[in-house]
Amino acid sequence: MMEQTLVSGMQMQELVSAEATTLQIEVLNDADTAAWDAYVQKSPNGLPLHLSGWRDVMRRTYGYKTPYLLARRHGRVVGVMPLFQVNSLLFGRKLSTMPGGLCADDEATAASLIAGATTLARKQRARKLIIQDTRQDWPKPDLNTSTQHVHWLVDVTVGEETLWKALHGNIRRQVRLARKNDLRIAIDRDGVLLDDFYAVFSAFAHSVGTPVFGRNFLANIIDVFPGGFNIAVVYLENRPIGGYFQLEMGQHMIGMWGATLRDYLQLRPVYLAYWEMLADAANSGFSVLDMGRSPVDTNMSKFKGQWGGVSGPVYQQVLALGKQESAESMATQANSSGLFQTVRDLWPKLPFAVAQFAGPKLRKHVPFA
Repeated sequence: MMEQTLVSGMQMQELVSAEATTLQIEVLNDADTAAWDAYVQKSPNGLPLHLSGWRDVMRRTYGYKTPYLLARRHGRVVGVMPLFQVNSLLFGRKLSTMPGGLCADDEATAASLIAGATTLARKQRARKLIIQDTRQDWPKPDLNTSTQHVHWLVDVTVGEETLWKALHGNIRRQVRLARKNDLRIAIDRDGVLLDDFYAVFSAFAHSVGTPVFGRNFLANIIDVFPGGFNIAVVYLENRPIGGYFQLEMGQHMIGMWGATLRDYLQLRPVYLAYWEMLADAANSGFSVLDMGRSPVDTNMSKFKGQWGGVSGPVYQQVLALGKQESAESMATQANSSGLFQTVRDLWPKLPFAVAQFAGPKLRKHVPFA
C-alpha cells in the first residue's frame, strides 16, 4: 500500500525538475514491487537490503513509514531508494535509506532520487536525510560524506579446496584447533536456529553495552525472505557459543550480524565459523561472500582481511536539514556523545532480563546502529 499519509501520488514534477520529460520519480506501490525487485536482482550494485520486502519488515517491527522511491525512464526502472522514517525522541525525526543506500543506473538517476528524498524529508520536517552504508560515494554538494567502515569481499568461485589452500598456515591451524576442541557448526536456511542465534547475539550485545533489537525483527526477516538468509551457529556440545546471520541474493551472501561468547574465544569458534561460512558459500553456488562491515583499522577488520578478500569503503552520507543540525554520521556522534558512552557503561550492569526488555525499545530509534 502506498504511503497515503506521507505522500499521495507523488510524481517527478513534485519532487525534482531535472529530466522531467524522461525521468519519473514515484513512491513504490504494491503493484510495482515485482519490477522493483527484478531491477535490484539484476543490477550489479543491487544488495539484499535494497529489496522491497524490507518495507514489510520495518513496518511490522517498528511501525515506520516507508516511502520507497522508484525511478523510471521511459517506463523502465532505472533506480530505487528504500527509505524509512524514524520519529525519535532521542535524535529527532530523520529519513534514512536502508543499509546499502540507493541503487541506480547512473549518477544522474541517483541525483534525482536524492533530490526527491530531500524534498520528501523537508515536507516531513525531518532534521536530516541519511544515505546509510552505501558502497558508492554519491556526488552531491550538500551531503557530508564520511568513511569509517570497510567491507570485505571474498571471491568463492575458486571452490572450497582452493580457498583452503590459499589461507595462511596459521589460519588453517586455528580451524583445526577448533575442531579438536569438539566444536561443531550448523548452517540453517529454514529459521530453526533462530533462538540459538538470538541467545548468543543478545548475550554478547549485553556484555559490550549495546542495546539489542528484538527477536521479532529477525523473525520478520525470516518470514518475509524465505530462501534469502542463513543462520550459522557454533556449538560446544549442545550449547550455542557463536552465531552469525547472513542474507542471500543471487550470487551474493552478505554477513549482517554475528557474535561469539567471550568465555569461549580460546576454543577458536570464530575461526571455525568463518571457514565454514566460506566453504558453505562456495559449495552453495555463490560467487561472493561479503563478510559485512567493520570499523576501519580495527582488530575485526584485520581478522576479516586474513581470509583472502578485498576491502572496499562503506560510506555514510548525511544531509542536515535544520540550521542547528549536525551532518556528522551516527558513528561519529555515538563516539563523541556522553549519552552514548553512559549507556555503554551502564548497559552491562543491568539485569539481563531488563536489558532484553528495554533494548528493542531503544533500538527503534537507531535500528541499524
